[in-house]
Amino acid sequence: MIAIAFVGWASFARLIRGHVVSSREAPFIEAAKAIGCSHTRILLVHLLPQCLPLVVVMMGLRLGGYILTEASLSFLGLGAQPPMPSWGSMVSAHRVFIISAPWMVVFPGLAIAVTSLCFNMLGDAVRDKYGLRIAG
Repeated sequence: MIAIAFVGWASFARLIRGHVVSSREAPFIEAAKAIGCSHTRILLVHLLPQCLPLVVVMMGLRLGGYILTEASLSFLGLGAQPPMPSWGSMVSAHRVFIISAPWMVVFPGLAIAVTSLCFNMLGDAVRDKYGLRIAG
């Protein structure tokens, strides 16, 4: 999970930076500057609430991929180690029973697929609700 977070944070930072740069000349920011708001207040009160829906949408859209990545790494033995449960390690450990007891592989695989699909659908629903457009 640390490796996934280490690689994935850059896209969130790029999205937030792009939104802040595009909002820098917006009328509400100019009005806040005109009444003497500090840069910290403008950032925390005016820009942060504008960025939160973007982060929530992007998190919903990316979380499914992060779950698949973690399951893949665990399946290969590079993820969570045996005392820690992981769907990928469950599939890997029980793949020898696929002929005699296929449910031992099918149900963790279904859990991975359904969870990833649900997070993607949640991200799509929030994106549609706020009318946002996220590239990438």
